[in-house]
Amino acid sequence: MIITAFLIYNVINLIYASIIIKKYYEVFIMDALWKNTTDLPDYESLKSNINVDIAIIGGGLAGILTAYKLKEKGLNAVIFEADKICSGTTGYTTGKISLAHGLIYNYLIDNFSLEQAVEYADCNKKAINEYEELINKENIDCEFEKCSSYLYSALYDYNLKEEFKAAKKCNLECEYLEESELPKGIKGAIKYKNQGKFNPLKFVKHIIKDLKIYDHTFIKEFDEQNKLLTTDKGYKVKADKIVFACHYPFVNSPGYYFLRMHQERSYFLICENKKKLKNIYLNVDEKGYSFRSYDKYLLFGGEKHRTGGNKEGYKYNLLREKLKTFDKNYNEVGHYSTQDCMSIDKVPYIGLFSDSLKDIYVLTGFNKWGMTSSMFGSDIIADMISNGLDNKNSIFCPSRFDTKGVAKSAIKEGPYSIKGLSKEFLNIPNTELDKLLLGHGGVVKYNGKKVGVYKDEDGKCYIVSTKCPHLGCELSWNPDEKSWDCPCHGSRFDYMGNIINDPSVENLEFIEKKQ
Repeated sequence: MIITAFLIYNVINLIYASIIIKKYYEVFIMDALWKNTTDLPDYESLKSNINVDIAIIGGGLAGILTAYKLKEKGLNAVIFEADKICSGTTGYTTGKISLAHGLIYNYLIDNFSLEQAVEYADCNKKAINEYEELINKENIDCEFEKCSSYLYSALYDYNLKEEFKAAKKCNLECEYLEESELPKGIKGAIKYKNQGKFNPLKFVKHIIKDLKIYDHTFIKEFDEQNKLLTTDKGYKVKADKIVFACHYPFVNSPGYYFLRMHQERSYFLICENKKKLKNIYLNVDEKGYSFRSYDKYLLFGGEKHRTGGNKEGYKYNLLREKLKTFDKNYNEVGHYSTQDCMSIDKVPYIGLFSDSLKDIYVLTGFNKWGMTSSMFGSDIIADMISNGLDNKNSIFCPSRFDTKGVAKSAIKEGPYSIKGLSKEFLNIPNTELDKLLLGHGGVVKYNGKKVGVYKDEDGKCYIVSTKCPHLGCELSWNPDEKSWDCPCHGSRFDYMGNIINDPSVENLEFIEKKQ
């Protein structure tokens, strides 16, 4: 009897322990929803010099769709990805296929023209339709669903009403609501019909089947005159045409994209969802909360900030507190963050990289709307390459500089670079190394020099340079992600100094590891 009771007791403990371990493991692995639901194939890295017709730098959705569209036109393109395909923004997107890009259409009419605002709307509308047609034609199992997209405000509705009027001028199918299934306390909402949502990596897994891809092939140098790319291992890629689809172009001149973009970070919780939401939602107030359902999960995100601007941390905790106002009993199973390129005038750059470069193309500055931008952007690039077309009169043409929005944004953007550079050269920290708390990082004074230090829970110090290798701005410590982030152009590095995000192509100088 005693032995039986003892066995039962131990079995119960084992079951309880297995539940705890399973729960911990689930939380641990759910760092990105799509990556945990889809296994993409591994590709070999480039190990020799090669010649290609078309080289595509970047294995995210934009690069993959461009290669796919070119193949449809009978052209051969090769994708070169620095890490593993879709390991960047594509793997961390919300998977919304929508033209409801915040308060965009009223802005476009005011700063461009009604004609160009309609072009923007039509391209995104076409992208949504093209996803549906391609998915049906190829019978792609990626959980694609048609739905409505809601933009809502909890603070005021004047801007939303103006946006609604602008959307109607652009011939978009939408309606204005003051009551809906949205959370209580909203002031107003715009409902856009016939939008979509899907699992982007399941979609990618199908369309990459016949594409030539090299993983772990970091393109580090670009010889514009000879159309020659060089990897970090020294291998050469000679191409007739080159497409930069690598998130943020690492080439500074020509093009000068570092003067025309910055990067933003957003944070997401993955929660088990008691109530499945049919539609997709975006709050247009400052924090920019976003949510959608997928299977048994809810993706809830926001707390956006310019890269390098998260000195205080606690972004995930702020999200958790906000989510409690919607659901007090939510069950979090993971969290992650993502990074997006933001163009100076809120419109992507799609077309020739620069007027001075022939046969060099770019897709970047998607402003957090990479699903539709990648689809219609790949169409534009594929048409330009196959038919020799130009898009100089398009709103997406990278050489545009004559809108009111550019002038306003340039005034706003300039001080970030000036401040970042001046801090690197002029600011001397007062904090000493021994004053840094365990588990914290920061810019400190060490041996009379300014350095960046992360002190782990065991007291080990990882000391790096605070100077961004891209253009020399001073880096800022991100406590939520234990990374060094550049507030000027968005390069990011782990606490050991290794590159996480471009445009830098060099690691930080690692000074020493100190106990």
